[in-house]
Amino acid sequence: MNRQNMLRITLFISVLAFNPAVAQTLNQRTLSAIETQEQKTLGSDISKMLMEKGLEKEAAEKLSQNFMEIHSESLEKMVDNIVGSGIASHEEVVAYLGEEALFRRDTDLSRYDVLVHMLTRLHMREKLGKETLAALQKVAFKNRLLKA
Repeated sequence: MNRQNMLRITLFISVLAFNPAVAQTLNQRTLSAIETQEQKTLGSDISKMLMEKGLEKEAAEKLSQNFMEIHSESLEKMVDNIVGSGIASHEEVVAYLGEEALFRRDTDLSRYDVLVHMLTRLHMREKLGKETLAALQKVAFKNRLLKA
């Protein structure tokens, strides 16, 4: 670090140390940012997507809440498995689950056929390759372990 950056850091730390009001404000901002980040859940993502599609806020939240109650609490981890494998993005999975919630369809992300159906609906024109199908089998197996 050069001398000027070291002086800036020292000045910043001394302001925080000697002025509790500044430190308290910074602490509150940090905590509120963390709380907002934690509140972002799969259910809120689904309700947000439904509102973007034209549903009213209350109806979207109710549909999303009912969908999340019906399905297992491990649904978020199942979605993480899908996204982590690189098969689909979080937004794509949320879009699929939002449509399932809207039409009140039962969906089980631990079943291979459901995962294949999801991907074929997301990527209508693309044919699923052997690598993708093998990855779907692995994800289905992981999700079955979560469900058990």
